[in-house]
Amino acid sequence: MTPARHPVDLSVGQFRDAWRVMCRASPTHRFETTTNVTYVFSGVPVAFFNVAIVTTPSVTAALLRASGEEAMAWADGSGVPWLLVVTHQAIESGVDAQAVLAGCGLTPLLPLTGMRADRVVPADAPGGLALSVPLDEPGCGALVDVNSAAYGMDLAAAKSLLGAPAFWNGHVPALGCADDGAAVTSAAVLLVEGHRYVAMVATHPEHQRRGYAAAAMRHALDIAADRHGELPTVLHATDAGRPVYERMGYTPIATHTCYIASTFLAGH
Repeated sequence: MTPARHPVDLSVGQFRDAWRVMCRASPTHRFETTTNVTYVFSGVPVAFFNVAIVTTPSVTAALLRASGEEAMAWADGSGVPWLLVVTHQAIESGVDAQAVLAGCGLTPLLPLTGMRADRVVPADAPGGLALSVPLDEPGCGALVDVNSAAYGMDLAAAKSLLGAPAFWNGHVPALGCADDGAAVTSAAVLLVEGHRYVAMVATHPEHQRRGYAAAAMRHALDIAADRHGELPTVLHATDAGRPVYERMGYTPIATHTCYIASTFLAGH
């Protein structure tokens, strides 16, 4: 039997490997690992799809500064926005990560909580929602459009990564449509190193707080379980999403902050 991974290592590893799955669809992707940082860059002009992840398990102030400076130099000239992902549990006590990285020109943008569940609590799907697995370009593109609307970001460039049906071979996208046929919610499950990794969970602002995103998640997870077995599931939650996932049976395993170069902040 394979020994269980440490929860923090699992959170970092699933983030890294899920991003590799998403970004390798880009012909301009670059993956590199140095002593302290793993780089997963798609090359598309969306920060979320270009990440540098600090992977050292014990991060001093000096090491964090060196990692931030290295990442800034590595990404310089790429021409795309990007994120530096720092794991709170890896930072040594007393280190003010925000102050250290501010000195490198990096600003905190988004906190995330790594979460894991063996099984998700079942629930009935809400009325007025038709769930499906999209099999064509319009349907796969609609997943990106729903996320763009939900998060108030222009993610059109990400369709080159996720908008082709071929990308989803071995993975499961889920789309929820309202009675009028409009796509209003989405979720996806990527098969990542023996786990069902949940991504792209979103609901159009006009249809939120109806349980739609949770229903799309369960739909994708159930289909993935039918195809690949009842594997444990991992995700990285925003602060808004964390209570929803906790009610579904997920428990926190690590916390992270995504930083962005201050030069890109005006565009977010």
